Amino acid sequence: MTRTLIDAPHMTKGGYAGAVRASRMGLLEISGLSAYDENGHELFPGDLLQQTRYVLTELMQPILEAGGGGFDSICRLSVFTSDMRQWPVVWSQVRSLIGEPPAMTVVEITRFVGMDGMVELEITAATGNGSAKRTQPGKEGKAMSSTQIHHGAVPVVPASLAGRDWKFHAAAFKLGEGDLIFLSGMGPTDGDGSTVGAGDAGAQTRQIISNIDKVLHEAGGTLDDVVRVRVFATDMRHRPKINAERTKAFKEPRAVSTFVQVCGLESEDWLVAIEATAFIPKHDA
Repeated sequence: MTRTLIDAPHMTKGGYAGAVRASRMGLLEISGLSAYDENGHELFPGDLLQQTRYVLTELMQPILEAGGGGFDSICRLSVFTSDMRQWPVVWSQVRSLIGEPPAMTVVEITRFVGMDGMVELEITAATGNGSAKRTQPGKEGKAMSSTQIHHGAVPVVPASLAGRDWKFHAAAFKLGEGDLIFLSGMGPTDGDGSTVGAGDAGAQTRQIISNIDKVLHEAGGTLDDVVRVRVFATDMRHRPKINAERTKAFKEPRAVSTFVQVCGLESEDWLVAIEATAFIPKHDA
């Protein structure tokens, strides 16, 4: 086991761990996922419990196992829900699936991508140096040894989910040896701090990605090193323009992703902000 729970009962509610210590080697970053079937249809409309259970058992569990882990390897579970009032009851029903709870963040958001979604879950897990299994659509899963993942970020998708559309974002990335770069959430500002592309979500996204690229170059990396993005939009109707710019800028396999609608951002004229994590592999001298 490569995680250690750090208890802080006076700081947390709901029985969550106060913090988790984990090794960077073998860290598994999983996209924010909601209850969709293999054809892209939303499942269990109006049922937060069933949606949560489906995401955990039918989506997250296979990905965790393909990455060499399981529910007991989860370090952080981020929960985005449209109904905070129901969450305590739902958590009491699904907590036994996970066992010792990890560090958690639970927030209420105004809307998901679909019309019937009530929850999106996002996971970071510590899987150690074990092998990761990876498949491409139409191909059987293949075990990858720890030496193969030692110096890079490996996209992970289990055979049971290989038929789904992962072109826009990866199901998960397993990290080898290297440096994690955590970028602040960035808005569409220029060098003077002025907003670029007022009223245009596409132009604002281009500016944000340009800002991310500049920061990564300072850190010795590129956009190709991004393994996770969180997109915060003020209106889900901007999603097509935002995603069009992301598709242009990032190559496949694209970073794991969570996309949520929020009530507001740092500046009133921002339509979008993006937070990113990059992984720069260690190269032999």
